[in-house]
Amino acid sequence: MSSATSPIVVIVPGAFGTPAGFDEIIPHLNGLQTHSGAYPSCNPPDPMNATCSGDTEALRSILLSLLDQQRDVVILAHSFGGVVGGCAAKDLDRDTRKAQGHTSAVIGLLYVAGNVTLDGESLFEAVGSAYPPFIKQHKPSKGLCLIEPAMEILFNDCKPDPELEKSVLPHALRAFETKASAPAWRDKGFDGRRTYIRTANDNCNPLPQQDAWIKKSGVKWNIVNFETGHMPFVSQPEALGAEIVKFVDEVMKL
Repeated sequence: MSSATSPIVVIVPGAFGTPAGFDEIIPHLNGLQTHSGAYPSCNPPDPMNATCSGDTEALRSILLSLLDQQRDVVILAHSFGGVVGGCAAKDLDRDTRKAQGHTSAVIGLLYVAGNVTLDGESLFEAVGSAYPPFIKQHKPSKGLCLIEPAMEILFNDCKPDPELEKSVLPHALRAFETKASAPAWRDKGFDGRRTYIRTANDNCNPLPQQDAWIKKSGVKWNIVNFETGHMPFVSQPEALGAEIVKFVDEVMKL
């Protein structure tokens, strides 16, 4: 696969993490170029200024910069990255961009246990307006939160590793509690271009919740099942890398 003609995979991490957490999949991407889709609500200097809309605007700026370079983009969104990535890609699909006279577009949405929010819905509302017990609010300081115990919730199918626990960063609560905008996955331009990877042994986004989000979306997703916990890019990087390559190949042919 030629990196010059292939789309760029923009890695939009889940909450509490950064694109660096995906490093183990890079050798398994068959030469695909990746780009960081980090957003500001992870470990922010002032969590009271963090919002879902601020995350969306930051990621959209990244996407537009890549599209302006005449490069197509595939979004790889994990967990809360599904909210941010979905909103940021609004109206950047191939059909809409072509109608506007552009030749580059976001050509695919690949969700890994991705959170799904509707227009005007916060993630907090999408999970039932109650935080699960592993979300430790106002820790390590006011306005932030952490996941504890991280190994049990996020890395339950990984070998115990203190470095994995250290990779979990504080996240701003306001990012979860402020409203998301209209999601791109709802648009017809992404028909046949959206895949959802269900993580069957997920202790963070349990499988019934993932299925409820998929159903709530009201659109058709290509479903791929992984017998993993919440972090398959850590526990099964080769398998996830192969799935990413397969997805990119498929959407390039559409």
